[in-house]
Amino acid sequence: MHRSNWPPLQGGTHPIKMKDWGDLDLMDPDAGEPPAGDQFLTVERNWVRVEAGSSPEAPIVTLYAGEDPGPQTGWEEVQEITMVSTTGFLALCDGGYTPVHKTNLATAGTGPYVIRVHASDRSCEDKKPRFLIQVIPGPRTGAEPAPPPDTIEDSEGTLLVRTSFTQPDEWARLLDALDEAAEKHHAPLTVIDNPAYAGHPPAQITTRIQHDDEDWPHTTLILIADERTLASAEYPMLAVNHLPDDDDAPFRITLAAASSLVVNMELSNTDFREWGQSVDADGVYREEHY
Repeated sequence: MHRSNWPPLQGGTHPIKMKDWGDLDLMDPDAGEPPAGDQFLTVERNWVRVEAGSSPEAPIVTLYAGEDPGPQTGWEEVQEITMVSTTGFLALCDGGYTPVHKTNLATAGTGPYVIRVHASDRSCEDKKPRFLIQVIPGPRTGAEPAPPPDTIEDSEGTLLVRTSFTQPDEWARLLDALDEAAEKHHAPLTVIDNPAYAGHPPAQITTRIQHDDEDWPHTTLILIADERTLASAEYPMLAVNHLPDDDDAPFRITLAAASSLVVNMELSNTDFREWGQSVDADGVYREEHY
């Protein structure tokens, strides 16, 4: 693809009216494979897919690339994810992987980028979905970040996977509290602390869980420490059920209640769905029982 004269986008564009309905791809059309999963945001190297929703209308998209302006208010949904560009080129593409705006969104060249997506009206039948996509260069250390391994490097037992790396003090306090709880309640966790998993949603974590010769996953319960986890004194971790053929929705569980979940799931005293049905109005499980 001839693109050497495409200028970097700095700041925001006018809203772009997409011609066709469908998911949005922020990608280098000449590199990588499409990400797997059906989350709002899914990621692979050189590629982020934004799930368009159920509206039959073609979306309207506004782009921003440059220094972090912060999340914008007035949107129904705001999520972000970290991706790595190995080519130094990113474009908004349609369903046929054809760029719709001839500007390069990778303003800092190769390396990590935070992709923050704002959305409204994704499920309205009589309104066009609206998106604001911010492409923000991540920290550069002089070396390209290592790609995520094909499989989690140690996936035995219950996993705690860290996906947010901007709050080191809070992460250290979480680990100290978990160590104390594990000794008290015999609820050991395997901690995965690898920056390669920064910003990964649950679907990107579960696809990397190792399986045995009979295709059974090495772990069936995953706790994820993301940005929301580390921003609250309750440390509401995201609990994910990875039992084959189960489609239970993830839910959040406080640090105080997490050991109880681990112990009871290990002993098969209860199932994941029972816990998810007992969350508070904000989607967080807080009850402690052993």
